[in-house]
Amino acid sequence: MNYVILHDASIIYYTIDFIIVLAVLAGLRIFSGAVANVSLNDILSKQDNFAMGISLAGAVLGVSIMLMGAVSGDAGASPGQEALLMFSYGFAGILLMWITRKVFDKLSLPQISVHEQIQAGNVAAGIVDAGNLVATAIIVRAVMTWVDGAALRGLAAVIGGYVTSQLIMLLATWYRSTVFAKRHPEKSLHNEIKTGNVALAVRFSGHRMGVALAVTAASGLVVYYPENIPKSLLVWSCIALLMFFAQTLISIAARHILLPGVNVAEEVGRQKNVAIGTLEASVYIAVGLIFVGLLG
Repeated sequence: MNYVILHDASIIYYTIDFIIVLAVLAGLRIFSGAVANVSLNDILSKQDNFAMGISLAGAVLGVSIMLMGAVSGDAGASPGQEALLMFSYGFAGILLMWITRKVFDKLSLPQISVHEQIQAGNVAAGIVDAGNLVATAIIVRAVMTWVDGAALRGLAAVIGGYVTSQLIMLLATWYRSTVFAKRHPEKSLHNEIKTGNVALAVRFSGHRMGVALAVTAASGLVVYYPENIPKSLLVWSCIALLMFFAQTLISIAARHILLPGVNVAEEVGRQKNVAIGTLEASVYIAVGLIFVGLLG
């Protein structure tokens, strides 16, 4: 089988990775239920809380995306080391998802409790929460791949990249909030989410994921030096910020080209047009994917 690159010894490592990934996802479900202090079976299947389902789906995708960074690295020196690496990165992934939610609730949108809104069944809150988790995971996964997830010392760099990701997400929230307030002086972004504006939530999440994708291009432009992690992270963070600004500006131009003559502020902010909100979100994500293809 000259066309298939698979060594017999690697099957053991693949098996370990798959088992641990499934264990981490199961642990995420248990952890989410404990944090929410509810039975997920009851709230999802009996109460039909769509918002909670969307939020949990975002957490599952986020942790899985993060684990891609660890799995894609070189294998450990032994099956035991491989298991330790995967458990370490899996645990770190769940912990970072929990911190991400706290940061989003307390710093990005402190005017409302996204967690409480989700428990109340607010679908818009569930969408912005899921989008935030996936966006953060995209950036962290890029950092994991950049530092090589097969080394425990890389966790320090991953944490540094995570801090940068949260700062960028805060900037993205500030930008969206400022633009919305300028277009709608009588409204606010957080109140629109609180009242269930799904169109706005979709656009908001699309912008975050587009920014996250563009930021990952920094991993393809900056060389990682394990002997000088602080300097490597500093350069990576500066390039990541430049990618954020570039993606935002290019997305604005692309939106005017793809949606000529459409008053997006009116359609999304007042009419709550989900179609326009989704199209805008797709523009942000598409521009982010172009950044990944060209520079990542």
